[in-house]
Amino acid sequence: PEGPYWMGGYASRDRPSEGTLQDLHAKAIAIDDAKGSRVVLVTMDLLVISRDLAQAVGDRVAQEHKLPRSRLLLNCSHTHCGPEVRLYRESLHNIPKVYARKMHAYVKELEDKLVQLVGKAIANQVPARLDFAQGLATFAVNRRNNAQKEVPRLRAEGKLKGPFDHSVPVLRVTTADKKVVAVLFGYACHNTTMGAYQTSGDYAGFAQQYLEEKHPETLAMFMMGAGGDQNPLPRRTLELLYQHGRALADAVEETLTGSFRAVEGQVRAARADAALEFQPHADKEALKKQADAKNQYQRWKANYILGELAAGRTLSRRYGLPVQVLAFGDDVLLIAIGGETVVDYALRAKKQYKRAGGPAIWVAGYSNDVFG
Repeated sequence: PEGPYWMGGYASRDRPSEGTLQDLHAKAIAIDDAKGSRVVLVTMDLLVISRDLAQAVGDRVAQEHKLPRSRLLLNCSHTHCGPEVRLYRESLHNIPKVYARKMHAYVKELEDKLVQLVGKAIANQVPARLDFAQGLATFAVNRRNNAQKEVPRLRAEGKLKGPFDHSVPVLRVTTADKKVVAVLFGYACHNTTMGAYQTSGDYAGFAQQYLEEKHPETLAMFMMGAGGDQNPLPRRTLELLYQHGRALADAVEETLTGSFRAVEGQVRAARADAALEFQPHADKEALKKQADAKNQYQRWKANYILGELAAGRTLSRRYGLPVQVLAFGDDVLLIAIGGETVVDYALRAKKQYKRAGGPAIWVAGYSNDVFG
């Protein structure tokens, strides 16, 4: 967004953004197989994409570009140094009216831009080949099992506790004249090196920037993995922000110089919602007490539920978690899960679906609807 805006990512924010360290980007790649079966992958330097926004974009893409919803993947880098786009947070976070109005206008503008972006990706397709490889980056640390202040010592002693997923999947796109025109890569780590009020794509944004600076003809696209419980540690300084971005870019660079697996065959896609059940909410008297609690999250939740009950609305007992699978022949199986997915889902999927001679398993979180 232009000028000061309300940022997303930390509930404690009490003022708008204060300048730009790095611009934010949305990028798209449209991939067809030899028979014209198509998928489009969109990556965004955003904290989240809401269900409403994803639905609006998906409906318009289906209408304007004839692409079924199962074949459009929307993934967020989960940077905490970008705009708030969840419109319902206007009241929950007491966002000042001037910035709330700006947020509404930005979300509408973003919807238009994403739809146009998909159209441009389709229109600009050229004959190319795909190749897949996997690298390694080790700065992600399980934030549940390792105290932040202890990380330097634990890392030096080789005693960091897991689980974690340090793999860096890389999909390379090479045209007929042997130009690498795109590199799509992923990592499972919270995009939270910084908590500042300056706009940036955080480590993922700088990894993309470094790759594009070294390869001016190549579009670098980051896809967030299942990093809900992983942090880039240590963190909270510009030096570390650049360091983690460079580490991830170097992991991709090293992969680009090695051997790749050709990605061939049919492109297939499937998408469905998994029904997640909510816990029962407290009774009205307990909710009224929670509405005055010191814990702001308890207050927000209690006031929301009380408001819904007062309006005579029935609270849903289920939420649909989008799960999308893209198969690139028998070479790459990309599993995209909504919400703030933790690393256990990636490890489970890789174990469950791995088979000798089978496809490489790539798991992305933060896709299609980043709720919670």
